[in-house]
Amino acid sequence: MKNKALHIQHNSKIIRLGSMLQRFYFKPRFLGSEHLNSDKPAMYVGNHTIYGVFDSPVLIDYLYTEHKIALVSLADHMHFQVPGWRGLVERMGGIEAYKESAREAMRQGYSVLVFPGGGREVSKRKGEAYQLIWKERYGFIKLAQEFGYEIAPFVALGGDDIFDLAFDANQLLENKWFQKILSVPKIDQLLRHGEAIPSVPKNIIPKRIPFYFKFLPRLNVDQLNSEQEIKAFRDQLQSLLYAEIDQLKLHREREKLK
Repeated sequence: MKNKALHIQHNSKIIRLGSMLQRFYFKPRFLGSEHLNSDKPAMYVGNHTIYGVFDSPVLIDYLYTEHKIALVSLADHMHFQVPGWRGLVERMGGIEAYKESAREAMRQGYSVLVFPGGGREVSKRKGEAYQLIWKERYGFIKLAQEFGYEIAPFVALGGDDIFDLAFDANQLLENKWFQKILSVPKIDQLLRHGEAIPSVPKNIIPKRIPFYFKFLPRLNVDQLNSEQEIKAFRDQLQSLLYAEIDQLKLHREREKLK
């Protein structure tokens, strides 16, 4: 990516509009707001739910509208290849997920939203609900260290429950003929070795299930000195998020009984 001035946009009307249907339909609940701090930018890190377009706008809107936290979301490159959609993503504070763009946003003092699972985590397959598919990624921790940012963990619940999957992308990837297609370098690169292929839901209209978001205490990463310590921190962060997702599921069940 060529270095160029990064113009970050936050259009309050578009942010509200972008989450309007989700707010009405999924009735989001927010927990842990006492851990939010608009005075000190941070790196918000959490789980990405299927397709990634149902809960992210709600999160961005809530933080911007209710807490004056302007999140810059590091969005998948595919969002910027669709005319019209690209402009919408940008006006909600999205930037293309290049490391230098993230650095420039942090130089400008913005909080950043990072989903380490990226495009693979939104292209979930059967049995992968609420799975953190982070692979060996831990560059986001080094980036937080570089700018003295704390990690602001959060978890989201509901997004992986709104669809039942009819077609699992793994079925396609297991076919020999499709592997031959992927053997063409340009196609393989475009589809990211098949990871960018989404599964297909049974229901076109998502189930009306309440969304929950929970913000956790910030974590300092300044004390991490070695690669081994950074990797261990990443694993601990994953374990923390998994535990909090389980707690949020219990909270949801208790609310159903009221």
